[in-house]
Amino acid sequence: MGPPVKRRKTSKVEEVSFDAAAREEFLTGFRKRKQQRIKHAQEIAIKRMKEEKRQDRAKLREERAAEFRRAMEEHKLQLKRLKEEDMSDNSDTNADEESDDEWEGIEEPPAVDYEAEYIDEDKYTTVTVEEIDSSREGLRKSILGEDSDEEENKAKAEAAAKKREEEEAEAAKKRKVTADKPKKKKKQFRYESKQDRKLAAAKQRLTKAKKAKARREK
Repeated sequence: MGPPVKRRKTSKVEEVSFDAAAREEFLTGFRKRKQQRIKHAQEIAIKRMKEEKRQDRAKLREERAAEFRRAMEEHKLQLKRLKEEDMSDNSDTNADEESDDEWEGIEEPPAVDYEAEYIDEDKYTTVTVEEIDSSREGLRKSILGEDSDEEENKAKAEAAAKKREEEEAEAAKKRKVTADKPKKKKKQFRYESKQDRKLAAAKQRLTKAKKAKARREK
């Protein structure tokens, strides 16, 4: 004989009732529940966006702080370098001043322009010593004298006069060519009279009639 069958204990339902109000709320609440889901999703998205912004601001603050520290370190290094350069410049300046005190260099010689008189028993003469220009123009003037300036000015004046004469001759030639050209006669405009217009229209009609007759004969 087999083992006894265990019966599952079940609670006895005393009464089953139908709730018409709950059914109506379920059937008419689709839009309401959808709007609730949308609102809940929006709230979650807003929270996530705020959290991302907070993280971005924190990251930006960290980057700015790191950049500020790096800039301060570079500034300190620059100040240190400038200080070392100033110290080296001061030492060089002191050394130069000491060397200047020891040797002042070659002084500029005085000008050599002066006059001197020499008196001999038989002759009397005056010698004038002048400083000359070492350039090409100065040497040329010292050799040729003041006459070279006059000749140069004269040559320039002659060249300018010759150029002016050539320009005047060219202008006169152009004026002559322009004057020799024959002037074009302007065509006189004349209004046709009424009789002329009628005659021209008659000639045109006659020409058209002849052309039409010739086409028909072909």
